[in-house]
Amino acid sequence: MKISYDFRFANLPCGSWPYVSNVIAIIAREYPLTQWNIYHNSWCASQMRIVNIIKDDFAAEHDRFNFIPVKNTCLSLKHHLEFAKFKDDADLYHYLHFDMPLGMKGLPLICTIHDLYPLVLDGYCSPLKKKYFKYICKKNAQRAFKVITVSQNTKNDIINHLGINPDKIEVIYQGHPEQFKPIDDPETLTAIKVKYQLPENFILYTGNHKPHKNLPRLIQAYAKLPKNLRDQFKMVLTGPITAETHELKALALALGIQNDLHFIGMVDFDDLPAIYNLGSMSVMASLCEGFGIPLVESMACGKPVICSNISAMPEVVGDIGRKFDPYDIDSISETLKHTLENDIDNDNLKYINRASQFSWHNTALKTYEIYRQAAASK
Repeated sequence: MKISYDFRFANLPCGSWPYVSNVIAIIAREYPLTQWNIYHNSWCASQMRIVNIIKDDFAAEHDRFNFIPVKNTCLSLKHHLEFAKFKDDADLYHYLHFDMPLGMKGLPLICTIHDLYPLVLDGYCSPLKKKYFKYICKKNAQRAFKVITVSQNTKNDIINHLGINPDKIEVIYQGHPEQFKPIDDPETLTAIKVKYQLPENFILYTGNHKPHKNLPRLIQAYAKLPKNLRDQFKMVLTGPITAETHELKALALALGIQNDLHFIGMVDFDDLPAIYNLGSMSVMASLCEGFGIPLVESMACGKPVICSNISAMPEVVGDIGRKFDPYDIDSISETLKHTLENDIDNDNLKYINRASQFSWHNTALKTYEIYRQAAASK
């Protein structure tokens, strides 16, 4: 089987690349007769990291992989015109985002839709952008042989908002890399603590600072904690420093808790396991999530997690993660307080066991089954 795999959506330094590199590597190892056309942008550092990982892992089998750099970004008109003329010799084409190009005619198409928060959340974007997003998502879902999504919640959103036949949609959960686990080496932990100037005990948030992450309410909820808890547990937030970050800092200043919040910016992916281990707990207060990989990563490191009681997050944490109403600041604050007072430093094997249910190996094998069905339909 020859697979065309297009990961030009993976443009974050530590976001989507583990998903992409793990799925390719596992399928390629499990099915050594597969061949690959891999589309990427050579100007994107995170995509070139994926390319280099694959090249290193399969150095002795380089003839199985055809790396195809594409000049244009996915959303550009020039990109769509370029792909409309493109000839591909694969058995199927998998695009890992909602804005699948118009070309690749004659091939079974697989489209991954991670979430629909521009449609789910009122006021998240302009009416024109919302209409465009819905049109593109629906068009690509209709023309695809299969739509892969990452949670039952998002599958329901695709059905309800786009009107796609449920039989066409496959839920394949995401996983976590093996390096996310409890770390006992004090030297490793100390080095990361010094590198990022982390406090002794802290609540951890990992992710970007976009509006749907609901960080203003999370910060207000943290400010309502008793002072003794805020003195003992600071809050650390990762993510690129943006205009939203500066607004969050201004909010913290207005609440008088600016010294309790630590915005540490983007962190190296390889440092994340140690940061989770150093943290006391993790929190995700989003209004919408396609899945919630930070919750899995934190649990894999044996740390308590709390999250919103809506969207896909309850699917991820199951019965072992505490949940709150993300629109209710008091609910968030009370859940923070209860977790800090009752769950820290307990026997956290239950979190590790929960995280073990989400593996890239399962993700890859289930994805390959979709490829097998698509190739057979050609």
